[in-house]
Parts: sequence; C-alpha cells; structure tokens
Amino acid sequence: MGSRSPLFVAVLSIIVLLICAATASAITTQTFVPTTINYPGATSTQARGINNPGEVVGTYVCTSPCTNPITGEVSTAGTHGFLLQGGIFTRIDVPGASATIPRGIGEQGIIVGQYTAAGVIHGFTYLDGTWQYPIDVPPALFDNLGSPRHTLVVCISPQGELVGCYHEDNLTMTTMHGWLLRNGEFIELDTPHFPGDTGHHDPDTMNNGISATGEIVGYYFSSGISYIADEIGVVTKFTVDGNLFTLAYGVNPRGDIVGVYGTNQADTVGSPVSPRGFLRSREGEYQSLVVQGASNTQVFGISSPGDIVGQYTDGTGTHGFVYRLSRGNH
Repeated sequence: MGSRSPLFVAVLSIIVLLICAATASAITTQTFVPTTINYPGATSTQARGINNPGEVVGTYVCTSPCTNPITGEVSTAGTHGFLLQGGIFTRIDVPGASATIPRGIGEQGIIVGQYTAAGVIHGFTYLDGTWQYPIDVPPALFDNLGSPRHTLVVCISPQGELVGCYHEDNLTMTTMHGWLLRNGEFIELDTPHFPGDTGHHDPDTMNNGISATGEIVGYYFSSGISYIADEIGVVTKFTVDGNLFTLAYGVNPRGDIVGVYGTNQADTVGSPVSPRGFLRSREGEYQSLVVQGASNTQVFGISSPGDIVGQYTDGTGTHGFVYRLSRGNH
C-alpha cells in the first residue's frame, strides 16, 4: 500500500477525535441519595470496605480528642478505624499504633488494613478480638533496603488471599508495587510490557481489590490507568470513557468494578481532578456515580448484592456512605 497523503491523515485524525468525543459523552450518570455514615463525635468519616452481609469498615478522623456521645468513648486526635455492624459502631485501633486504617472486610468478618507505628506502616488482620500483626512484605522484594519499608494490606478474598502494595523511600507513590499473598507467599504483581512478556515489576502499582474468582483490580497511580490482573500479572488496562484519570478500588465476583475517576486525562495530573465514582460492568460499560449535592464522590468497595461504599464531601464536611445500586446497573 502506498503512503497516505497529509489530507487523508488529517481527515482520519478528525474522525478518530470525533469517535473519542462521542464515546466520552456516552457515559451515563447515576445521581443518588445514600445512607450517610458518620462516626459519632468525629470530624470526618470514610467508608472503605463492605462484605456481602453488609458489614462496613472505614476510618474516622478527630482533629482534636473527640467523644462518642453514645458510648462516652474518647478517641485521641488522629485517624482511627471502625466497624459498623447492625447499626452499631466499634472502634478498631491496632494496639500501640499512632494511626489505624481498615480497608476491607471479608465474608467471614475478617478486617484487613494498615497501621502506623514508629513512622513505619504495617499490615494487619482482625477478627473478634484476635489480631494478626505486623504483616510485612519480605525485605527481598524491596529495591532499597536502607529506606523505610511500608506494607499496606487493602483487601481479602473469601478464600483468605490478601492484596495490597508496598512502598519504598518513605511512601513515594512511584516506588510502590502491588502484591498478592497466597498460602503464605508474597507474589509481586507482574506488569508485562507486551503480550507474552514476563518478569517485569514496574513501580507505581497498587492492588486494591480481589474477588472470589481471584480477579484482582488496581492502578498505576501516577498515570491514572487502572488494570485487571490475576495471580500471574496484569491482564488488561482500562480508563473511564474518554481516557480519563481512573483509579480502580473494588471488584465483586460478577466482575463489576468500582473506583474513582477525574475530569482530567490519564497521564496528566497525579491525582483525579473533581473526583467522582464509577462503575465498570463486566461487559466494560461505564457509569458515573455521584452523591446528590456533593462536591466530590469517591467509591471504594462493592459487594455481590451491589452495595457500594465510599465517601462524599458537601457543605457540611466529609462523610462515609453506603448505597445499594439499582438492578440493571451492576
């Protein structure tokens, strides 16, 4: 085939742009009124994980020591975890930690997350008064053994597999790597550069969700490109329609994925601008998720029945939420 004329190339470029614009405008928006979650007495609240029975975990922040008016319990200034079960809040703080962040809860009620002690972040699990901590990625996986070594546990599957990431160089986002913990072995996320490629472990990846089927979701944070992976490595990458900055956080057994996206393009700014939630169906169709009256909406988890959790900000502050997606939207 001969070379194409400049006019042909210009026309083709315009057609591609029009197709992309049409695709970007095709995303629908579901504006909803959720059930708001506010830890009693806290300055702000964030819901981070939910299981099929409807138990919710998350964090709350006290800018100064705050008192739960229902129980009289006093929380120190800082970040604390909570479990919301049957309408009752239970504080979740790793003993001796300066901050505790529960990120997920399994079908058996096992809570997973991270805590900070002496300036280093470690993972933990918790169930009915029994703690397992610290959970740390082995030093052999780190590139820089002299830097602080941080381990974040983000989610647990029904089979007890954990996913998360580890950070080097004092939490620099471009030094994090996603991992899977299965049968006592940490498996670092493989990031192939081309089909059939193996052995690459690019930095800047974070594994956030794992379903009963073993499907893992996460993202390249600095570029705002999300991925679907298995135990071998990244299978596919995706962004919300229009190539927007996309951070995937949760996945259910059906293959529905939720997360946060921005109005900015991927590969531009290192965080989503004007964040809002998204739902990606197993068929690859996208829907924007926006809390009515909120200036931003972020979605972090989804259960099999279609309950989503996250946070929203409005004129009164930042609140956690839970909401059941309507049938046909998950």
